[in-house]
Amino acid sequence: MTKFVPSGYLSIREALDRLGRELFPSAWTGEEHKARPGLISEDEWLRIKDLPPARGGGGWDSGSRRAPAANSAPHWSRDPADPLYQEEYRARKRHTDAHRRLRELLEAGQLEAAILDPWTGNLYRVSASLWRRHNADRMIEKGEAPIPGSPNTGSLLVKRFAEANVHGKPMPRAKIQEAIEVLKEKIATESLTRPQQADFLRNNFPSYHVTERQLAEIFRAIPVPTGRRRKSDK
Repeated sequence: MTKFVPSGYLSIREALDRLGRELFPSAWTGEEHKARPGLISEDEWLRIKDLPPARGGGGWDSGSRRAPAANSAPHWSRDPADPLYQEEYRARKRHTDAHRRLRELLEAGQLEAAILDPWTGNLYRVSASLWRRHNADRMIEKGEAPIPGSPNTGSLLVKRFAEANVHGKPMPRAKIQEAIEVLKEKIATESLTRPQQADFLRNNFPSYHVTERQLAEIFRAIPVPTGRRRKSDK
């Protein structure tokens, strides 16, 4: 059930979306909150994939490096070499950056937060000291905070703030093939990682919003460099 948000306020997710669009004008999709934590970058995967398994365990994907359960997001991959996995890794990183920015603005007093008591309807203004507490990130993640003078928690809200005008036009289908050809020409003379390829495309099509799904489609059409195994596009 969707939680009620009083007039003049935003839910935590809405606030993160606004900040995300400001931080990542062409990359933010609004689906970043679905990305799993604990993933590793392509560079880290290339560094550790050939290392021998740790003593008494299962190597790179054991312990803290184990890929999260697939049923948490069935459309994502468990393989760090898969472009879909790296797409999710970048989505999680964007979410983390927006989360960090929100906490910084709240602690600095540039944004104002409140706690809604769902039983009384009262709103309690949040002091900046709340954002210096060790569990501040956890409160933002859950969108909840303790109600003053009560053992219960209430909804954490952010006072509505203006959104920067950062929206580009969506990249039309007709431009996808053009983007593929431009990227093919680029990587024919220069080796680029997937994140570098994504940045290259966004820089070359600055008037369009290139979504992560479109990037994945473009990447599937690009030949994999020699020595790197191509994954199934299933």
